Amino acid sequence: MDTNMIVTLTVEDLRQVFREEIRSEVHAAVKQLAPREELPRFLTREEAKILLRVSETKMSELMGRTDFPVCREFGVKINTDELFKWVEANTPALHKRHHSLSVI
Repeated sequence: MDTNMIVTLTVEDLRQVFREEIRSEVHAAVKQLAPREELPRFLTREEAKILLRVSETKMSELMGRTDFPVCREFGVKINTDELFKWVEANTPALHKRHHSLSVI
């Protein structure tokens, strides 16, 4: 029995398939993560390290960067909202994915 099939889709049909698949994947990923609203406004170094899933060495490297969102006014804390913005701005793969998805 032949399991190969040729399917013809319009560009709009293909876009809709992609949209549905992306929504499904995003929904599944969001379920696995703690909602952003539940995170504190400021994270400790350890909390940020766990959230980013990085090693102690990498966290030290990040904390030393001048563009990393560290607040030292009341101890060493990381602004949660600014951290997410920083990650988006500093992750090339996210830029590529966002650009390619904007075409859809």
